[in-house]
Amino acid sequence: MRAQRLDTRTLTFEVTDVPVPTPGPGEVLVKVAFCGICHSDLSLLDGTFPAMGPPVITQGHEASGTIAELGAGVEGWAVGDRVVPAAGRPCGRCAFCRRSDFSNCTQLALMAFAYDGAWAEYTLAQAGGLTRIPDNVSMEQAAILADAVSTPYGAVVHTGDVRVGESVGVWGAGGVGTHVVQLARLVGATPIVAVDLDETVRQRALDLG
Repeated sequence: MRAQRLDTRTLTFEVTDVPVPTPGPGEVLVKVAFCGICHSDLSLLDGTFPAMGPPVITQGHEASGTIAELGAGVEGWAVGDRVVPAAGRPCGRCAFCRRSDFSNCTQLALMAFAYDGAWAEYTLAQAGGLTRIPDNVSMEQAAILADAVSTPYGAVVHTGDVRVGESVGVWGAGGVGTHVVQLARLVGATPIVAVDLDETVRQRALDLG
């Protein structure tokens, strides 16, 4: 398959041919339909973010696709299912994981940083971290759910615990920031004030509504 491979030691990358990975127990092979470009991908490319895993890695963690193959022991999923892979894998060993509180894992491995991501034709994913894509959601839109939507959702609903009638301030009105604004509105926050120093970003947010 074709895949983008970044050498984190030299910060050089190329699109090249690599073997299609084989899903292990509890994993699925996903045929990638779309994969977004996150700012953290760019930060790994320019060395701002340190490498967390193998020195040569495939980037991309905002993916959507269809299941192409099931690993041993996978139940509840079928080849052809439309899915979004989780952008990280819980360690399964920390105190939170041992009580199945995987969202608070203290040693979360990040997709495209600690293990190969989805700037490729196929990617591996844990079956337990898959989200089924509804029929009325396009693959293109679904791709950003794993990060650019779920991260601000967690910030608004869990970290910020925003309630009806509370005011919200958002610093930065880019991809994540505009989702924070929309999610804060959905939970009933008012007023919501978004700030950004970049005129182009501000205008894009205004155009979005």
